[in-house]
Amino acid sequence: MDSTQTRIHPLVIFCSIVASMGTFNAGINTSALNIPGYFVRNCPNVDSSEITYFPGTGLPECIPMNDFVWGIATGMLALGGLVGAIIAGRLAKYTGRRDTMFIINSTFFIGAILMGSATTSAMLIIGRIFAGIGSGSMSVLVSMYIAEIAPPKQRGMLVGLLQLFATCGFLVIELCGLGLQSAIGWRISSVITVIPALLQIILLPFCVRSPRWLINQNRVDEAYKALSKLRQGDIDAEFNDMTHFSSTSSRDMGKNVEYNTSFTLSPPSLSSSTNNENVIIPYQQEQLNYRQQSDNSIYSTKKSLAITLSSPLPVKEGTKQRESLSLIQLVNIPVLAKLTFKMIILHAGFQLCGILAIMYYSTSIFQTTFDGNYAAYVTVGVSGVFVIFTMIGLILVDRLGRKALILFSSVTMCISCILMTVALTFDKPIFQVVCIMLFVATFAVGLGICPFLFASESFPTYAIDAGCSAALMSNWFFNFAMGLLFPTLMKALDVYVFVPFAVITFLLAIFTYFFTVETAGKSIDEIGRELGWYDLELKKFSQKK
Repeated sequence: MDSTQTRIHPLVIFCSIVASMGTFNAGINTSALNIPGYFVRNCPNVDSSEITYFPGTGLPECIPMNDFVWGIATGMLALGGLVGAIIAGRLAKYTGRRDTMFIINSTFFIGAILMGSATTSAMLIIGRIFAGIGSGSMSVLVSMYIAEIAPPKQRGMLVGLLQLFATCGFLVIELCGLGLQSAIGWRISSVITVIPALLQIILLPFCVRSPRWLINQNRVDEAYKALSKLRQGDIDAEFNDMTHFSSTSSRDMGKNVEYNTSFTLSPPSLSSSTNNENVIIPYQQEQLNYRQQSDNSIYSTKKSLAITLSSPLPVKEGTKQRESLSLIQLVNIPVLAKLTFKMIILHAGFQLCGILAIMYYSTSIFQTTFDGNYAAYVTVGVSGVFVIFTMIGLILVDRLGRKALILFSSVTMCISCILMTVALTFDKPIFQVVCIMLFVATFAVGLGICPFLFASESFPTYAIDAGCSAALMSNWFFNFAMGLLFPTLMKALDVYVFVPFAVITFLLAIFTYFFTVETAGKSIDEIGRELGWYDLELKKFSQKK
């Protein structure tokens, strides 16, 4: 049976879960200072401007900061995330998705040391930047890695794990935060990030490298073995699909690449007697032969077609690796530039819809209505709703599709923002909580998952590094902007603070309806045809330089 029609292999689930620990860590760092934030800035039992120290040490119990500096400290995580999104694609290109995750975990350790031992606001801010670099890098790497190892039918659910684990990170750190509202507690909250980082480092060596990345590095024999570990059934057709699109870049950009796997297409009756010699043939001739044979009516159906792959041979000395596109090359190719722009808008919408305002400042928002202790518990409740509805989104994303879920999210969130404005205007505390819960729930079902799926599914292999980096750069840039601007926005607009989010979610719904293409359950072949890059000739763009 063809590998795309069989049940999901347990190793794919294992690798996806291990990879998603990276976004679990991103979730932890996003909300680490949400509940214990007051104790970061205020020492116990003294005026807010005074500093006390832990007995027998020079370590202060708090780091007094005004609102502006505190806003910078909060927003620096996102600035680090932006840097991480920029460097992750390039690192992943050369060292691979799995091994880059291993390297990037070092930033969580550096960040934890700096934040946990911070004596000044500058030290805390630098620690947040390092934690942000890890968070931003992981958001790029995890989506690429899972999309490249997952079967098409389960790809949506598996890539969605990255958002589920991020929301679990929110919930876990906020539950911990309930017991860490103290001078020592906020420092403990800052160093919890090392636990999932260490666990991921231990488990990553048991994960398989991305077959698509291995193909792009001309390590075709390793790619075939990796895919065979990740699938049940015959992998030949799926592997052939991968090799076609990963090699388009090299062929069309004028690279002199030899293809190190030969195969013969033949009817079943002849396949057993075919003498399949281990020879290396030029990719151009192989591809021409493949297309000629594919078009022949004798081989037009699966019943009359057999693909026999010989054992891959080592690549000849001097053979060049297949090059992935850089971001500059990507934006100089109209069809890919247009696709990148769409992904940037979707990820901007992810942040500008208002969800980060709630995750960063939910406790502050609720404290205007409820007392401090109750506000913290309501914040944990919001994170719990986030986790539950993200799970529901994972169930629906491959059944209803990405586009339908984003439309549902955007429209319902718009309505929630309008209702929230009414609740704030007439000072209805319970109604405010209900509106925020509705807002978070509908975000989690669709908009919280699908932009990552669109980005990781829409690009050909040779463009996925640059494409995903561009999308996640947008994500983290607007995360940074929202973290900095929302406190000012909240003061300026007061009860009307959710009106801009209502407008943005309405515009996002319109954009999604008219300008996105559904990718659920489709092979890379089908997605390429619908998005216009299936037969893209890159050589002519390289000649324009």
